[in-house]
Amino acid sequence: MVDSKSVISSSEVSFPRGGSTALTPLEVKEVSNEVTRDVLFETASASKRSSNFKADQPTKKSRKSKKKATTEEPKEDVVTIDNFSPKNLHADTTVLGQITSINKMDITLCLGDNLFGVVSITSISEEINKLIEEIDQSEEESDEESDDEETTKATLKSKPEFPQLQELFKIGQWLRAKVLPHEDSKKKIHLTIEPKEVNDNLEKEDLITGNVLQCSVKSIEDHGIIFNTGKDEFTGFISNKELSSTPEIDMKLLKTGSVLLTNIVNKPSSRTITLRPISSPSNSKKTTISTISSIDAIQPGIMVDAIVSSITKNGLTVRVCGLVDGSINLSHLHEFELEKLEHKFTIGNSIKARVIGVLHRAGVKKLVLSVLPHILTLKPKEENASEAFPIGHVFDEVEVAGSDANYTFFKFGSNTLFGQIHNSKINTEEYNYNVGSKHEAKVLGYNEIDNLLVLTCDPKLVKAKYLKGSDIPIGTLINGIEIIKVLPESGGIIVKLMDDIEGFVPSNHISDIKLVYPERKFKDGSKTKGRVLNTNGKRVLISLKKSLVNIEDEQILDTYGKAEIGLRTSGTVEKFLPNGAVISFFGQVKAYLSKEEISETYVEKITDYLKMGQTVNVKVLDVDEEQQRMRVTLRQSSTVTPDQQQFIEQIQYGKTVGTAIVVEKRHEVVYFELESNQLKGMILDGHLSDGNYEQNRSLFKKLAVGSKLEVLMLEKDQRARTIVATAKKSLIEASKKGNLPSTFEDIQVNGDKPLYGFIKSVTNMGLFVSFANRLTGLVLAKYLKVDDLSKKYQKNQSVACHVIRTDEVQRRFLLTLQDDEQSEFLNQDKVINPIDSSKKTFGDFVPGSITKCVVKSVKGTQLNVQLGDNLQGRIDATQCFNDFDEIKNVKQPLTQFPKGTVLDVKVIGYHDAKDHKFLPITHRKSNRNLILELSRLEKELSTKDVPYAGLDISDIKEGQEIMTFIHNITKGQIFTSITPNITGKIAAVDITDDIEVFKSIEKAFPIGTAVKATVKEVDEDSNNLVLRVRKTQIKSTEELTIGTSYPARIFKLLDNIALVELDDRVIASAFITDALEDYSKRLSQVFHVNDLVVATVIDIDSNGKVAVSLRSQDSDSGDKVINSYQDLNRGDVVKGYVKSLNNNGVYVSLGRSTFALVRVANIYDNFNKDWKKSFKLYQPVVGKIAACHGEGKILMTLKESEVNGELKYSKVISDIKVDEIYEGTVRKVAEFGVFVGLDGTLNVSGLCHRSQISDNDVSNISSLFSEGDRVKVKILAVDLEKKQLSLGMKASYFTDDMEIDQNQDSEEESEQEDSEAEDEDEIMEDAAESDSESGSESESDSDSTSKQADGLSGLSTNGFDWTASILDQAEDDESSSDEEDFTQERKKKKKKSAAQVEDKTADLSTRAPQSTSDFERLLVGNPNSSVMWMNYMSFQLQLSEVEKAREIGERALKTINYREEQEKMNIWIAMLNLENTFGSEETLDEIFKRSCQYMDPLVMHQKLVGIYNMSENFEKAEALYKVMTKKFGKQVSVWVQYGSSLMDRGLNQEAHEVLARALQILPKREHIEVVKKYAQLEFSKGDAEQARSLFEGLVSDAPKRIDLWNIYLDQEIKQDSKKRVEDLFERVLTKKLSKKQAKFFFSKWLVFEEEKGDEQMVAKVKAKATEYVQAN
Repeated sequence: MVDSKSVISSSEVSFPRGGSTALTPLEVKEVSNEVTRDVLFETASASKRSSNFKADQPTKKSRKSKKKATTEEPKEDVVTIDNFSPKNLHADTTVLGQITSINKMDITLCLGDNLFGVVSITSISEEINKLIEEIDQSEEESDEESDDEETTKATLKSKPEFPQLQELFKIGQWLRAKVLPHEDSKKKIHLTIEPKEVNDNLEKEDLITGNVLQCSVKSIEDHGIIFNTGKDEFTGFISNKELSSTPEIDMKLLKTGSVLLTNIVNKPSSRTITLRPISSPSNSKKTTISTISSIDAIQPGIMVDAIVSSITKNGLTVRVCGLVDGSINLSHLHEFELEKLEHKFTIGNSIKARVIGVLHRAGVKKLVLSVLPHILTLKPKEENASEAFPIGHVFDEVEVAGSDANYTFFKFGSNTLFGQIHNSKINTEEYNYNVGSKHEAKVLGYNEIDNLLVLTCDPKLVKAKYLKGSDIPIGTLINGIEIIKVLPESGGIIVKLMDDIEGFVPSNHISDIKLVYPERKFKDGSKTKGRVLNTNGKRVLISLKKSLVNIEDEQILDTYGKAEIGLRTSGTVEKFLPNGAVISFFGQVKAYLSKEEISETYVEKITDYLKMGQTVNVKVLDVDEEQQRMRVTLRQSSTVTPDQQQFIEQIQYGKTVGTAIVVEKRHEVVYFELESNQLKGMILDGHLSDGNYEQNRSLFKKLAVGSKLEVLMLEKDQRARTIVATAKKSLIEASKKGNLPSTFEDIQVNGDKPLYGFIKSVTNMGLFVSFANRLTGLVLAKYLKVDDLSKKYQKNQSVACHVIRTDEVQRRFLLTLQDDEQSEFLNQDKVINPIDSSKKTFGDFVPGSITKCVVKSVKGTQLNVQLGDNLQGRIDATQCFNDFDEIKNVKQPLTQFPKGTVLDVKVIGYHDAKDHKFLPITHRKSNRNLILELSRLEKELSTKDVPYAGLDISDIKEGQEIMTFIHNITKGQIFTSITPNITGKIAAVDITDDIEVFKSIEKAFPIGTAVKATVKEVDEDSNNLVLRVRKTQIKSTEELTIGTSYPARIFKLLDNIALVELDDRVIASAFITDALEDYSKRLSQVFHVNDLVVATVIDIDSNGKVAVSLRSQDSDSGDKVINSYQDLNRGDVVKGYVKSLNNNGVYVSLGRSTFALVRVANIYDNFNKDWKKSFKLYQPVVGKIAACHGEGKILMTLKESEVNGELKYSKVISDIKVDEIYEGTVRKVAEFGVFVGLDGTLNVSGLCHRSQISDNDVSNISSLFSEGDRVKVKILAVDLEKKQLSLGMKASYFTDDMEIDQNQDSEEESEQEDSEAEDEDEIMEDAAESDSESGSESESDSDSTSKQADGLSGLSTNGFDWTASILDQAEDDESSSDEEDFTQERKKKKKKSAAQVEDKTADLSTRAPQSTSDFERLLVGNPNSSVMWMNYMSFQLQLSEVEKAREIGERALKTINYREEQEKMNIWIAMLNLENTFGSEETLDEIFKRSCQYMDPLVMHQKLVGIYNMSENFEKAEALYKVMTKKFGKQVSVWVQYGSSLMDRGLNQEAHEVLARALQILPKREHIEVVKKYAQLEFSKGDAEQARSLFEGLVSDAPKRIDLWNIYLDQEIKQDSKKRVEDLFERVLTKKLSKKQAKFFFSKWLVFEEEKGDEQMVAKVKAKATEYVQAN
């Protein structure tokens, strides 16, 4: 028997008895390997061994059988030499490949033997797949959101970028790949390079030094890169130092998702494998793999020691690791003759080789290896064969070097580079391809992996000019193109260019004109010529358009490098853009043609000038070769010569006349060149003559190119950048005579000389007539007796006009047509009975003429006068007085011109009765509606026949004093007139210093009042002045005096503040209580913007902010003004406004800086859970002051029973008076006296000295009193400074009271008994409410329980408010057990003293505990009651015993049974509240950490953050929320609580951001839930529109979730939006519902409409329900 140890050791050789072995060295090696394999895998040899094998069998027989097996094995296993082929690259085959091309969606790998594989983007790495999934998900969400009108802002996320493979890989990179199963008619080889797939067969034992591992980049860290190895238990790491030392590694390409082939540096000792790039210089030793766990562990890319098994003419067969057979073909040996192979390699020798493929054949794995240097090193080759011998290169002579079963190999003088031809491509019948024969060959390609040139010796191919379509240069003119097929429906034409090369003609390149039937011109088999447009892979695009085929070769633009500025070439219109078009040339060259460059004229629609597919001749304007951008133009000339530029500068539009030569006619425009300098311009067809439209169109058609025209330069077209001229004789003649105006200064009112122009446009307003240089006037429609102007007048029609009025300020003028009846009226119509007999016709009353008029009526701002029976005029108040001294009555200045007064006046213009520029006037209607504008100023009357120039606003300076007349008062502004065309504006606050006058401005300043005003500001654009009459000017707040009243104007109203303007830029604010007399109203009800008010300054702070009062200062009427807490007393009933709402209660503004707090318990007499809905900001309220201890310490109650009745609030020390009698509890007993806590007070206690305890001497106080005893005391002295009370207990102090009690006792005995019974019942109810273990549960109990369970609020018991301060807890009457005692004792203090010492132990459970002993007795009977323990803690806190309260809490945690989790939870919450209120941060943190150990950490976090929110400690709450979102980020409740807290504080935007973060962190299945919760929060606390947007997104994403519709409906019903609710019901009932669901929604809708009382809709719902039932 052979020892197992000797069998395992391959180095030990067992010799037979006869001496040395008769086996050959190869056979010995094979036997050794076979034994090793059997021991390792226990498969082959074990199966061959007989089951009867015994240890005592003869050794001779054993040796014989073994020998026989070894000698017969080579005959059984014949190892072939393998090449890669599509047939043997089955699925799961692994290969080593090199990247040859990188596309957008895939990578191409060269595999050897001229095979290529494609790696799809989804087969690269797990990281890229995740990124693609995120992109796909975000696009789906964006598509769904785009269908909705209101986008869900809260769910918006930044869209990830699509991976760019060019940025992850580089050409020449080596990768391991696995063949994927794929059915492809094109026989494409589909691969995957995912580490998980290609490393699948590697076991942990195979991860040894030197082994090859393919990894993908998982993350990039500071010191290196972490890789995904495809093994879940291991990650890889390469340091930056290692990466930087590898020249082949481009650090920029190492991004998340990129894949790298690496070597293992050390065997992993933990979860991290140290790696290095496979091309690293550290791998130069070529470490080989000698130990493997199984055959599957041998993967492409590893270096192995291969033992040569045989040498054949086709290559070598080898064995690797003694387990696997492999082969090295001639392509990877570069030795092609058998003799050389036998000389170079020896059987049994070990050679270093790299595995490049693992093939599967009949279930057996075969290795394909290579010994080529560049594969062994996996580094780029030093020389690039494809550059030295490009495709198409012809070798005059190549020599056959050898051949194998697949290829014939050639040499051509290089020792490192050879060529190959597949045997199927060799014609052995006609040619001899024996070794040594020589042939002519052409290069067809280059095999990167095998380092071999792919050749052809086919004479036809060797002599061919082009081998494939992509070899044909772009722009090549090809003759003899054969038409193969014309595709139907303008699909294009398939053509044959030359042997085996086909091309395609796109439909837009078949002809220069669109062919309806292209098959008639291009018949199958016919031949034509064309140019190569572009090559798209193997496809060649051809153009048959003559405009491109016949261009010169120099004009072919196939690269941006050939484009030179000024080059003219032909291109094709490919695409229209909003402001231009895209022109395509040859290859990928494109250019942009803007609208401005299409024509010399303005181009409105591009399609009017260009057509898709049209060939255009363009000129290059600009080119950027790097950015591959180019601009072109179609304009004839885009530049001007220096002479032309000089001429342009010298042109006088309207005066320069020249001779033009017609060069082009297009689109109703004639293009010309000036004969003198070839400057280009244009003439519109309407300007060819003075004729009508038809005559001009006829001239346009007859006008020939080259014709000459006399033209007048009219203007420069800025948009078309060209000269616009006219050929109208009327304009040319007027220009020569100097009568054609070109500027406004050329316009003068003159009825004799006509002006010649042309109609620019026809509108409803009238005709706009243009002259030279775009000077345009208006002929009003009323002057033209035409119903439809467009029927009589056309654009560009020649007309003659007269100027009737000019506006110097606006630089405008009115015209009338010469042949119009209005002109005749002006010159010929007679004036009937003129006042001035020298004036006979209307034409005599031209501006500048002086005449007489009689006053017809006097108005506030003007005199209406008559110049004749049929001619009226008006004199504006500004034209009546030369200076202010002439005015006798400033309030009614025009009254000094009574009716009938004859005045000398000057005509200064015309006034349209329908123009309301000034105030409307009354006058007798003329058939012409003509009113003259007149002036009686001396300066106008002294200048005869001089047109009215008037006062120019530019002559008025700031500070100048002028006379002005008021013509309107509105909105806090007073509008005045300075001249007929210059107006002024006076702010009401600037009109007077007199407050009494200010109160009634309309009476003090009636319309027409003349005032002297100072110019504050000049606005030349609007011809307006800002004026000021008031002498006093307030420039800053420093000039204001507190207590002084000032005129003011309200310029803005807020809910709680009125902002007033005291003077320019001096603003003050009036708080709502300082603005209103009656607090039951709102600011908007009393005041409006621009109202004039009297403001009294009441305060100016250090920042210069001014506070004013708008209340009447001379009256005490109205609600009381409260300026500070000193204006308040306890018990005062006051009015105020809701300032803010908080979880603590309502804050009420009582004055500008004074506010009070109304606790939740003091809002209503009965508990109201939704109390916040009853209040709105700045809502007026009435309450009673409960406590007033200083600013910020004012408490108020809104309870109706207390506002209208007795106040039940506890007293403070300042409320306590001497001689008052109180009952109390002994808190401490000392030698010198007893400390007593007084009932009905805010934790007030005093000292009863031993001398005041009894009328007799007291020797031992402790024998009389103990802590908790009830006593009656009298106030002897109050020291407010030291806050100390002196008390007395002597019986003599209470003698009078006892007598009164005794006298009343018999009279009220029955009443007392009834009262006592009622008191006891009340006490029992209170006790029951405070004890959660009692049998009765009221509605308030359930509310309290729900509040405890809710993590959003702090805990509150009836003994202590755990979220309040010490002061607040004592003031809260709902939570004070002492007050209950006080109420009980106060009602019973009329009883006899004997009744006070009655033993109440028997009924202790029916009343509130009053001492430590009471609590202890109760806890004995109910140790698991958390409420009892918390009341006990509250009791101690009211005695200021914080430490004892802590001790009680700790006792409770130890005492309560461990099964009572909720009870323990309540105690933990109470402890947290206690430490938050009375403890430090350290004690709170300690309690919190302990609570998290014993209770659910999430719940405790929620409770603590709720406590922070209730105590308004928002900073700590925010910090804790951030911790919670990290620690419990997968819990929806955490995010909802966080968002609710933010919305409570009004931070809606921050809440939206929290929702966005939640959607990133929460699992996708939770998204609907969290968005639903946030939508409900938005409805209740935030923006209803935002909530609707969220709900719309939900019902769109999950239309089958009918529960979402129900919630959505409930929220809208709460919003009370009837229309929205009905729309939602309509929508949900269109969904696919079950009958039960439909019935539910119809019932709900019916109830809703019945509650609204809409009988019509009730009937409609019933009808719809009936219809639904019938349909389903």
